[in-house]
Amino acid sequence: MPPSFAHIRTICGEFLVLVAAMTLMSGTAGFYLFRGFGQPVMTTAALFAFAVPLATALPYVVYLAVRLNSLMSDNAGLKRAATTDRLTGLLNRAGFEGEIRRHIATLERKQQGGLMLLVVDADNFKQINDRLGHPTGDQALKAIATELRHSIRAGDALGRIGGEEFAISLPCANIGQGRTVAERLRLAINALSVGEGADAMRLSVSVGGAFSAAPQSFDVIYAAADHNLYQAKQAGRNRSTISAMGNAHGYLRDAGKPVPATP
Repeated sequence: MPPSFAHIRTICGEFLVLVAAMTLMSGTAGFYLFRGFGQPVMTTAALFAFAVPLATALPYVVYLAVRLNSLMSDNAGLKRAATTDRLTGLLNRAGFEGEIRRHIATLERKQQGGLMLLVVDADNFKQINDRLGHPTGDQALKAIATELRHSIRAGDALGRIGGEEFAISLPCANIGQGRTVAERLRLAINALSVGEGADAMRLSVSVGGAFSAAPQSFDVIYAAADHNLYQAKQAGRNRSTISAMGNAHGYLRDAGKPVPATP
């Protein structure tokens, strides 16, 4: 059941309980106030006192449900606007951090598996802006965002967390799965280009990843993934560097060598 519908049902149920209580009080008051006027008058007054609140409850409930649904829709729209990057339509940094923290909380309850954070950074993005202009740079970011969106699962989280930097929170069984995803994303983006004719520029990204089999704070996992991103950039760009978190303090192990670009 959608959360918004559950909230509406709860509030309307509480309202009906209140109506029932007020109806009982009104009918009881009518009975005692008019009992001195004889049985027919007392009965009529009591029934009227019961009937009026019950008869008016339904339109009130309908009105309340419609208004609540409208307010919740407005609030959902405001939340989407506050957590969405305008250019790419992905989560912004605040929205992404909220999603990865939910993944971390889920990891605390799981006995197996882990969480991979991939930080994806567009290579030579300044050259695209300088040579082809900022509108083309925006097109490049949109193209990367679209490819990333199409390449992840429904349960993964994807956001644009900086100018040309993206992040993916990827629940997975082991570090090998994370490496596979990182390479698949890198190769898919490297097949894209922006600009036309002689001015066309092929896109590429560098990927830094950190895998944790135990709950870590977002800041710790991000620091490890960002460190690996720096290593991938230093090794020549258009490659991925992935490592596993060693323990609860976030030390890195199994860093290995960066996966080189495919010719």
